[in-house]
Amino acid sequence: MGKLVPDAVLDSFLAIIANGVDLINICKDTPTNYSTATTNGTHSLADIAVTAGDGNGDWTIANGDTNGRKLTLAQQTGVTIDTSGTATHIAGTDGTSVFYFATTCTSQAVTAANTATINTFDIEISDAA
Repeated sequence: MGKLVPDAVLDSFLAIIANGVDLINICKDTPTNYSTATTNGTHSLADIAVTAGDGNGDWTIANGDTNGRKLTLAQQTGVTIDTSGTATHIAGTDGTSVFYFATTCTSQAVTAANTATINTFDIEISDAA
């Protein structure tokens, strides 16, 4: 018998992130917890509120690019930079206490009071192999 994890199970995992994350931070280093992800100057250079929930405008759960399932964050534009630095990571939190993920982004110098764009990205889970 082959290995199988139903899409509904993979979607449940992705829904935890989609339903929980309503704040995205641009960070200068790899955040490892809520505090480092969200404290301006520590790691965070900027943040933007997003709408939590699958299909609510910012998050979408769908088939993966090659297999499995993925959670996609829509592009975020006009993100005001709070602290100058070099952006290297994007983090997702619930805006109050829970750290959900960190991912890399293209390294780019940003300047306070300017704006940035967070390009669309995916969190993907492969099918069981």
